[in-house]
Amino acid sequence: MAKHYLIFIHGMGERKADENPSTSYDDLWDRIIKKSGIGKEEFESKFSRIYTDWHVDPLQKAANTLFDAAFPRLQRQPINPMRGIRGFITFFLGDVVAYVSEDVNFIRRTVWKQIWQELKQPLEQGATYSIIAHSLGSVIAFDYLFHLFHSKDPNDFSFIPKPDPTARPEDRNLEEIRLAPEEIKRLREQFRHFFTMGSPISLFMMRKGSLWMEGEPFTKLYNPVRGEGRSWYNFWDSEDAIAYPLAELFKRNPENNNQTLEDVPVETGFLIFDSHTRYWNNRDVAQKIASVVV
Repeated sequence: MAKHYLIFIHGMGERKADENPSTSYDDLWDRIIKKSGIGKEEFESKFSRIYTDWHVDPLQKAANTLFDAAFPRLQRQPINPMRGIRGFITFFLGDVVAYVSEDVNFIRRTVWKQIWQELKQPLEQGATYSIIAHSLGSVIAFDYLFHLFHSKDPNDFSFIPKPDPTARPEDRNLEEIRLAPEEIKRLREQFRHFFTMGSPISLFMMRKGSLWMEGEPFTKLYNPVRGEGRSWYNFWDSEDAIAYPLAELFKRNPENNNQTLEDVPVETGFLIFDSHTRYWNNRDVAQKIASVVV
């Protein structure tokens, strides 16, 4: 029997040299297994996971270079409150700025390569897949689904911007990513569920002026998670300043009235920062995911 794959996409933030990027993923994976009501061996015979890590060396090096050039002495002052403030702006908001770049989008390209490397063959064998994404990762995942389902060309997949060597000579070093029509079809037909945690997707709708410049704002929002057997659950903590509920915003478009989107309030922490980072080890999050996929 073909497996169901859970794709994990992390959010923004500073990466320490000794951090294991899969630790948070492992925590949630183990909790989902426990909440599933079936044994680990049986669960892993039916489900597999794909871990992504887009916070790789070039991005980390760029953020460190920015910080060190601007504030060379602040790195050595961990108890200085400005270290935390400057660090948040550079390493957290810096990720956001890097993601909305107008070039070939290094972050999207990295995420997609990691997913496709492990998902391509299982899809050919009939596997299905869902996405679990946190913070900026939820925006990356939404953009993927939007480009997958909203395109007017059934053979088009424009999630990855194409290299343009004429405008950017450095693009000559990049391989253009192309998918065959049957591969795009599998990606569409075999997608199942979307789980977002601490998501700023609502805020990111401001980047597209056509959604709010004329008429009533956000009445043209498109929910790509639609169709029988699919669902979108958005976990958010009211003390998480980065998280936004989504359902009411998407309902502003009448076409989404039968949408599969549901906001799920959870309590992940008492402090603003803790509340944003603890979805990965929240039992209510794990319980809901387990009940949906199992």
